[in-house]
This record gives sequence, structure tokens and C-alpha cells, in this order.
Amino acid sequence: MTALPVPLTMTALPIDLTDGSVATYGTDAQRSTGGIHRLWAGDVTGDHVVKYVNTGNDRDPILVAIGGVLPTATAIGYLPTDVNMDGVVKYTGPANDRDRILITIGGVVATDIRNAQFP
Repeated sequence: MTALPVPLTMTALPIDLTDGSVATYGTDAQRSTGGIHRLWAGDVTGDHVVKYVNTGNDRDPILVAIGGVLPTATAIGYLPTDVNMDGVVKYTGPANDRDRILITIGGVVATDIRNAQFP
């Protein structure tokens, strides 16, 4: 969401949020990696809070999506639990979706959370 309103017209107006030139709403609403601004990943449950542990966390649905028994199993498809959007839901191993959630909340304290930025 942009910090300031954008007037709507009959002609589509492209807005590039990836270079950081357009201010976004809220505090720390995007992360920058290699000079490219991106949305924070990991709100698997859709509750506007990224949580790694505790009730309603975003990590457990990933395990459920792969069958809930074997943590090395995978599920194919761009599912809500595919946090890194590579087309494969993974709980463990390289490029797993669980670690992206931990990185989003800061990567150090598992009980930290990241709230979505809404007015």
C-alpha cells in the first residue's frame, strides 16, 4: 500500500514499488534485498501477523500441507503455504518455507512477530 493516495483514472497507472522511490504505508512495510524492495513473506494463515511459534503460528500449516507426518515430504504447487513462491512447499531442507517465516520475524527470537501494515 502506498503511503499517499493514488488517484484512479480510466488509464492504468503502473506503480513500481521495487526501487524504493514510492513511499509505502506504515513502518518497515517492506524489506530491501540487493537494492530491490519486497513485501515481507510468511503470513500463511492470513491473519496479518507473521508468527513462528505459539497459537495460530504460520509454521504449522506448512507441516500440515505436506501431510503432517514426514517433515522431509513436499507438496507441489503455489499454495498459501509456499512462502518462498518456488512452487514447492517444504518444511525442512534447502529452500524450505519454514525458514522464511523465521527470517521475516527477525531470525533470532522465535517468539517475535511481524505485524502487517494497515491503516
